[in-house]
Amino acid sequence: MQHDHSARRSRATRRFAAFAVVTAAAAAALVGGTSADAVTSGNGALVYSPAAGSSFNPEGGAPAGTTYAKIAILKANGSSNGTQLVTFDQLVLQDGVQVYPIYRSTDDGTSWAHLTDIVPSDDFPNFTRTAQPTLFEVPENTGGLEAGTLLLGGMIMPEDRSISRLVVYSSTDQGQNWDLLSVIDEGGPAIYDPSSSSTTTTVWEPSFAVDAEGGLVAYFSDERQKDDGVLQAVSYRRSVDGGQTWGPLVNVSAPVNQADRPGMITVTELPDGTYLATYEVVNLPTASANAAPVYFKTSPDGLDWGDETSIGTPIQLENGRGLGSSPYVTWSPSGGPNGTVVVASMWSLDGNQVIDGGQNFYVNHNLGQGTWETLPMPVTFDATDTQGGNFSGFAQGLATSVDGSTLYQAVNVENLTTELNDIRVGSLALDADQFEAEEAALNDVALVSHVQASNGSKVGNINDPSSFVEFEIDVASAGTHTVYARYANGYGTTATHQIQVNGASAGSISYPATADWGRYQWSEIDVDLEAGANTIRFGKGVDFAELDAIRVSPAAAD
Repeated sequence: MQHDHSARRSRATRRFAAFAVVTAAAAAALVGGTSADAVTSGNGALVYSPAAGSSFNPEGGAPAGTTYAKIAILKANGSSNGTQLVTFDQLVLQDGVQVYPIYRSTDDGTSWAHLTDIVPSDDFPNFTRTAQPTLFEVPENTGGLEAGTLLLGGMIMPEDRSISRLVVYSSTDQGQNWDLLSVIDEGGPAIYDPSSSSTTTTVWEPSFAVDAEGGLVAYFSDERQKDDGVLQAVSYRRSVDGGQTWGPLVNVSAPVNQADRPGMITVTELPDGTYLATYEVVNLPTASANAAPVYFKTSPDGLDWGDETSIGTPIQLENGRGLGSSPYVTWSPSGGPNGTVVVASMWSLDGNQVIDGGQNFYVNHNLGQGTWETLPMPVTFDATDTQGGNFSGFAQGLATSVDGSTLYQAVNVENLTTELNDIRVGSLALDADQFEAEEAALNDVALVSHVQASNGSKVGNINDPSSFVEFEIDVASAGTHTVYARYANGYGTTATHQIQVNGASAGSISYPATADWGRYQWSEIDVDLEAGANTIRFGKGVDFAELDAIRVSPAAAD
C-alpha cells in the first residue's frame, strides 16, 4: 500500500510544537507540577472495587471482577485538561446487561468518582455483553471529529457470544455523555481458541490512532484469515469521515505459519512522526505455552507497516529478558531528546521466554531502537496469576500528564478480601532521577538478588543501628524535593527507615506491608536539598524493610 508522505513531517512538527506550547502553559498553571499530587505511595488510588460474589466469568474458571483497565488524560479540552478518565471490562451485570463504566478524577488521580455508563444494549438490544474497552482522545481535527473528542471502542456480543462486533462511541463533553458513532467491524463467535487447529473467526480488542495523513485508524485483532494460513492477524481499518464509515482491512502483522498469533495491538506516535505498535504473540514456537512475548513494529505514517507476514521485533533487555501478555504502549516527552517509549505488560519473561513474574515497565529512549531498560511500576499485582486465574494485571492502560512529566498506570489488582480484581491508578514521576540502592554507599547491610528488583538487586538486612544505605545526589537547584523509595516489606507490619540529609535528621519514611518480600511498592518523603551535591542516608527505623531504589524529583521551583 502506497501513501503520500509529503505532509507527514510538517504535520508531526506542528503537532509536537503545539504539544510543547500546551505543556509549557500547563506547567506554568500547575504550580509545582503534577507529580507531587499524583498517587505513587502505596499501590496507587482505588478507582473501583467489585463486591464479593458480584462477578461472573463467561468462560468459566475463577471470576475476575474486572480486566482491561484503560485511562485517558485530557490534553485537548481547554480548561478541562488534566482531567482523567478510566474505563474497564466490568464483569458485573446491571439489570442483566454489561456496561462500559466511566470513572473520573479531577485531582491528578488522587480520588475517583463514577461519571456515567455506556450501555451498548440500548443501541443493540440483543448485545448484552461488553468486553475489551479502550479510551482515546482525538489529538487533532480529523474527518469531522474535533480535537478533544473522546472515543470509546470495544467489542460487544450477545448472551450466547455468537457474534463479535467492534463498536465506537464518542463524547464531546469530556466524557459525560456518549453517542454511538459506528460499527467498525464484525466477526464470528467470541470464542478464545489459540490452537493451530482453531476455526474461530472472532474480531477482538480495538485501539485508535490518528495517522500521519490525518485519518482515524482503528487497529484490532482479526481471526478471519485462516483460509490464508493466518491464525490471527493484527489489522486496521481507516476512516476519513471521523469514524462514521471505515475503509478496507489492512494487516500490520499476519504470519502465514498457522501458529504465531499476534494480538492486542496498541499504537503510539513518536516525536519524529513515526508510529510504534506493540502486540503479543501467542503460540510462538520458541516460547513456552502461551507466554505471549511482546513484539513491536514501526511505521512512517501509521498505515504502512512493511512486510505483513513479518512478526516484527521482540522487546528485550540486553540480557535476553522480555515481557509478555497484553501489552500497552505510550510515549512521553520526558527522559531525553527523544522522550521515552513505555510498554506495560502482564508478565516478564526470562531469557528462555518462560513466564517469570513481572513488576516493571520496559522503556526505550531512542524511538524504539537499540537498548530497552526496565522502569518500576507504581502499581503492582500478582504476576504469577497466569491463565486460569483471575488475570490480575491483564490489559492495563497508560497515559501521561499534560506536561508529560508523570506517567499514570491503570490496572486491575487482586483484592485479597473479595478475591476479585479492583481497579487502581498509580503514577510515576518520569522527570525524576533514579538511584539503585545496591550502588549506594552501604554499611552493615546485605545485597539481595531478586529478578523483579529494578536492577536485579536490592538491599536487605538494614536491621541494626550501624546499618545504612547512603546515596550521593546532585540536584540543579536548592529546594524541597520528593524522594520516592521502592521497597519490599513482607514482615507484615508497617516499617520505617530513619532519613538523614547531609548528616542531619530529616525524619522517617514509612513502609506499609507489601504482599510478600517479592512484591514492591513506593513510599515518599519530602526533603530539603542544596544545589549541587547532597547525601541522603536510609538507616534502621522500626521493624524491617528492604530498599530497592529511590527516585528524586526536581525541586518544586524548577
